[in-house]
Amino acid sequence: MEMRSGSGDRLSQSPMRTEDREVVVVANLGLGEKFFDHGILYQRGLSKTFEHVELVSTEYLLSRVTHVDRRHELILFLDKDVAVAEVLELQGATVINSSLSIAICDDKRRTYAHLAAAGLRIPKTVMMPPLYPKQKIATHLVLSAVAEVGLPLVIKEANGSFGAQVYLAQTVDDVFAIVDALADRQLLVQEFIASSRGRDLRLQVVNGRCIAAIARQHPDDFRANLSAGGVGAPYKPSAAECALAEASAAAVGGFNVGVDLLFDDANEGSIVCEVNSNAHIWRLSAISGVDVPYHVGLALRQWLCA
Repeated sequence: MEMRSGSGDRLSQSPMRTEDREVVVVANLGLGEKFFDHGILYQRGLSKTFEHVELVSTEYLLSRVTHVDRRHELILFLDKDVAVAEVLELQGATVINSSLSIAICDDKRRTYAHLAAAGLRIPKTVMMPPLYPKQKIATHLVLSAVAEVGLPLVIKEANGSFGAQVYLAQTVDDVFAIVDALADRQLLVQEFIASSRGRDLRLQVVNGRCIAAIARQHPDDFRANLSAGGVGAPYKPSAAECALAEASAAAVGGFNVGVDLLFDDANEGSIVCEVNSNAHIWRLSAISGVDVPYHVGLALRQWLCA
């Protein structure tokens, strides 16, 4: 693998000591400056722990899917391309997060199924059936979902990031309008948690331990995402909030994940909203004062030596 950024010579294919292991940060650098900066941040953070850290763009790997021995490589995979992550695993690399964990987190239907199976509290959720082209969803299914979760409600596309692809429906007519407009998408209908309107918590969990947290708030939107205009502040989570975030990470098999918690009526973050396997962490680090990439590097070293 050629160098795209960083330092260190190409390593041999022979078995290696943990301290000499080659670490590769894989990110979709072609998506723009924000994604490039995200990769650089992790490369610099891991370089404080590992001697050899490369930064490689996902599309570069597409031409290297056969006849590659990556058994000596530890890959921090920041992209959502599950197939590429799986190829790297099949070539022998240790991939963090795993392709399975990324697949579960990137499909909210699967995320909520795993969280519910682990006995964790989530909003009431109904999966809408997939539709073929030109097929309209049955009216009774929409009405049944509304009756199950109540109004107002939230409609989410199964795949989405940065708070996008999430919609608030106040009336039954709103629900039908949104569902009809998104007929080609995989959708969930979900209970609206009024006690958490425009605010939530983001907790970063690394190797089973919550290492950083911020509170997010938006004055004008039901979503609190910073990328949607929300404002973040340092936050010290309670023991129960940490435990819930850590259990959520375990439920999806995530080593390095961002867990979003919603506030209940008692102002406790007790409801799991989402688990993000590829969360951008530069603002989380800046607001919380915790160098997340550095702690990821330390956790990876400890995990490899265990």
